[in-house]
Amino acid sequence: MTRYLLLFALLPFLANGLQAQNLSWRKHYKLAEDLYRKAQYAEAAQHYQAAWEQKQKKKDLIYKAGECYFIIKDYEHAATAYEQVKEKYKLDPLTGLKYARALKQAGRYEDASREFSAFLESYKGNDRDQIAHLVQDEIRGCELGLQLLASADQVEIELEHLNNNINSPETEFAPIPFNDEILYYSSTMGGRAQIYRSQKVRGEWSKATTPASFPAIDDDHFCNGTLTPDSKRFYFTICKSIESWGGLTTRCELYVTRRIGSGWSAPERLKDYVNVENATTTHPYVVYNGDTEILYFASNRQGGFGGMDIWYMTRDINSNDIDFTFPVNAGPTVNTQQDEITPYYDLDDATLYFASNGLITMGGYDIFKASGSRSQWQEAENIGLPFNSSADDFFFILTPSRANGYLVSNRIFEPTKTTTTHEDIFAFSLPENQRTRETFAIGTIFDQNSENPLPMANVNLYRVEEDGRRELIISKISDDGAYNLQLSPNALFEVEVTKPGYFSQVVTINTQEMRESNNYGLPIYLEPRTLPDAGNPGPPVGDPGKTDPAGSNETDDPYTLRGQSSHDNLQVVTTAPRSEGTYYKIQIIAIRTFEEDHPRYAGVRNIGRFDTERIVEKNLTRVLIADFGTIEEAKVALNLVEEGGFPDAFIVRYQDGQRMERYRGK
Repeated sequence: MTRYLLLFALLPFLANGLQAQNLSWRKHYKLAEDLYRKAQYAEAAQHYQAAWEQKQKKKDLIYKAGECYFIIKDYEHAATAYEQVKEKYKLDPLTGLKYARALKQAGRYEDASREFSAFLESYKGNDRDQIAHLVQDEIRGCELGLQLLASADQVEIELEHLNNNINSPETEFAPIPFNDEILYYSSTMGGRAQIYRSQKVRGEWSKATTPASFPAIDDDHFCNGTLTPDSKRFYFTICKSIESWGGLTTRCELYVTRRIGSGWSAPERLKDYVNVENATTTHPYVVYNGDTEILYFASNRQGGFGGMDIWYMTRDINSNDIDFTFPVNAGPTVNTQQDEITPYYDLDDATLYFASNGLITMGGYDIFKASGSRSQWQEAENIGLPFNSSADDFFFILTPSRANGYLVSNRIFEPTKTTTTHEDIFAFSLPENQRTRETFAIGTIFDQNSENPLPMANVNLYRVEEDGRRELIISKISDDGAYNLQLSPNALFEVEVTKPGYFSQVVTINTQEMRESNNYGLPIYLEPRTLPDAGNPGPPVGDPGKTDPAGSNETDDPYTLRGQSSHDNLQVVTTAPRSEGTYYKIQIIAIRTFEEDHPRYAGVRNIGRFDTERIVEKNLTRVLIADFGTIEEAKVALNLVEEGGFPDAFIVRYQDGQRMERYRGK
């Protein structure tokens, strides 16, 4: 088999004219070195190989050919080249490891596993313990590949290799589905990366064109885009390369362009604390959570866990500037000592999809998912076939309908794709049974005094029946303070958190309430049983500079009112003062029992007066902070409420004592 593969690997080079040029091995070598310096690795590999054909004692020639083949992701030829020097090559003692990796990415799992073991047995370097851990992960990846392939006939989803109106002999990547019929993406056809657009017409994708309204960007590569949910901002990267488009010679920075009428503004480079020196910043993906914009991205900046890591930063969507919070690393649950790239956050499922070559992979980069948000995640899960392969797979994304999706891969996909040396875009459709929206409670448990995450707390999830009985669904220990509980729709739950030395806490969750996100979790604060002295009592309740509604009528007598919106017409009982004119309240939560002195409200107690509205038919109490005479004041208060531990709070407009509707303005 080895001899056959070697012959097969040499055939292209015997036919490509390099031998016919009748060059000496020295001239081939000189050409190869020049081409390598220019990052023209494919041509360099051919000349290194031709030089080695004439001078086989010079092992460095075929080794360098293998290096070039692996850079361009020609795994079969890389394996054939490395095989010649895998043993006792003093210039690189890791050559045997590289050979095994090339076999793995060529899909030859059994051969790769054997070579990984053989390499580790013979390796004597000072870093052997670290290398041993890496090799064991690679062997586990081979086992995963064999396991997944053994059950491949059970996979329901099929991939579609998009036609040549989108995919070209160059590299296509970073799909941006505007809807199920319009796709934006990046491509290097034409010699540099640009963003293109294609539309499905009568079931076929149209010939790709550059978006007419997009601002002109000369010379540099611009790619990797993401559009805000309101379509007002488009984030993307501008990349500069030393000689040619190639991942190792390219540095990217984040830019934004804003919609102006039917066009877009000139690109603005994000601030220096985002685009830091001596690092690449790329692969942006943006989501809205309430009034907060969250931008995930990949970068190899200092402060990470390895090479490329997933990071995030936030801004107020009501702000017109381009200032973000300082970038925060997404944490060690998703980031490794290797590379994590191409983040996509599914807000409906509160799930991050990303590519990694540092976790257990069946190829090089595999696609993983992790539930959570920002820097609080559950254990990452390999999403398996058909999304992953023995090659490299990344840029997973779903369409807004959640019925379809895309990914990018350099896998062989016969008969339309026969090499691994370039990436193409693949499409897929999810079966109906996989489109069901799941519901979760994901959050973090904190020490109320220190506000640090509280590890090793016991978390119990109860389902509350109509008669008030509680049924225990699951009980688990939160190792790091984070909790992630799967819920069912249209039901009432209680999350009970206990820990020795702390007062227990119970949070009520009602999945009958519609939310923009399907994460019903909240930050949960546990109060230590040994409390410090009270000290400074803090500022007085209320704000003397706040505008009060005109004509407030105080009352302690309960009365009923009904919401005036078609989406909110429930009857409630309340004792809240009724005021004339328009005013606003902040609804922070709906809960079975409201205890104003409960520690969970400590962060919002000084913002305004607490009002309650008892929803009779649901046995729930709305908790609101009141009153605010202008929408501007309400927005300021909402930000304070969110910072105080209620990220899902929202503004409600009232008119002459009647609850009108949730405020949806910007």
